[in-house]
Amino acid sequence: MVPFINCFGTAPELDDEFLRRWRATSLYMRDKPGFRGLRLHKVISDSPVNRYVNYVQWDSAQQWQAAHDDGFRALVQDAPWTGHVGQLYEIVESAGVIEL
Repeated sequence: MVPFINCFGTAPELDDEFLRRWRATSLYMRDKPGFRGLRLHKVISDSPVNRYVNYVQWDSAQQWQAAHDDGFRALVQDAPWTGHVGQLYEIVESAGVIEL
């Protein structure tokens, strides 16, 4: 399993628009081969910096890369927030099980 983690910065007044577009993108991705599950985390404060953290699990880096196709790019173009380039990670330790 390959985790993908990325962060988004947005003003609190854009939360509804951000969540609408994030949900549309998530629905698109969940039908892609290799998609396992995801979680979106929101900062507790009103900070616009790293306001949301997206955690997604994929079966492989190749399937993650293939899922970022023209359909995905059309969903995220012209977004009114900053998105930090996400990274794929390897799990080096864990305690307990996190169900998605």
